[in-house]
Amino acid sequence: MLLGLLLVVFAAVRLAPGDPVDHLLGEHATESERAALRQQLHLDGSMPQQFAAMMGDMADGSLGRTQLGSQPRTVRSLIAERLPSTAALAVAAMAVALLIALPLGILAALRPGGAGDQLARASSLLAVSTPAFVSGPLALYGFAVVLKWAPTPAHQAHPLAALAVPAAVIGFALSGRLARLLRASLMEVLASDLVMALRSRGVPPGRLLWRHALPNAALPVLTVLGLQLAALLSGALVTEKVFGRPGLGSLLLEAIATRDHAVVQGCVLVIGAVYLAVTGAVDALTAWLDPRLRTGERVQS
Repeated sequence: MLLGLLLVVFAAVRLAPGDPVDHLLGEHATESERAALRQQLHLDGSMPQQFAAMMGDMADGSLGRTQLGSQPRTVRSLIAERLPSTAALAVAAMAVALLIALPLGILAALRPGGAGDQLARASSLLAVSTPAFVSGPLALYGFAVVLKWAPTPAHQAHPLAALAVPAAVIGFALSGRLARLLRASLMEVLASDLVMALRSRGVPPGRLLWRHALPNAALPVLTVLGLQLAALLSGALVTEKVFGRPGLGSLLLEAIATRDHAVVQGCVLVIGAVYLAVTGAVDALTAWLDPRLRTGERVQS
């Protein structure tokens, strides 16, 4: 899959119209400067030679060299500098999503059709139907400009203060899907023969919910949560751009705008590797939590 991603991005950046050397140096550069930069970017050879040079950069761990900034540097160091910001945003957004989705989903499943269910449906619909390029500027204007509770991207602030509003925006958007999924899954478990048998044995409602029903209903939510976490670790493009966060998503957008092939290719490789690693970890975790998902093993009743 990673090789396929590299093939696609290699072809895409080179099929885009325009010369990246002209874009990076400008129209007043001399021919010697153009030739030197073309050699640095491995653009002076044939397509197979360029692909081999790209694979060499990936193999040695440097991921190539970037022309962004005043001094050329390795793409690996640039990504390592930006990735912690994206990781912090992803983890904070997941925490906000769980804090909203868990009580809403449980409340809606316990009393279907009640006031809690209606509240959960309304908030979920609002969260799912509001895109980040709408909720982000609105939240930034409301909390930073009107209420002055949070800093704007132009102000120097504590990392936690600068993280609060973008994490809330992403977390609220994710909470809608998680709450609806938890509601449906928990209602199915509560109507199962297992829960009916436990009720007939006199198991208290609180223990029935937290010890038996919720762990069984959480497996689909855990799968979706892992996919969302992998996507966020890959870079929240719109949110990072709106709030001016120096993360992996904004780095990829900058590289695309400046036609920096090495950074685009390196970001795509890291994004693909992170996505595969997180989704693989989630698959292993769900198989460990639910014996029915383990292949080659006999589940004992």
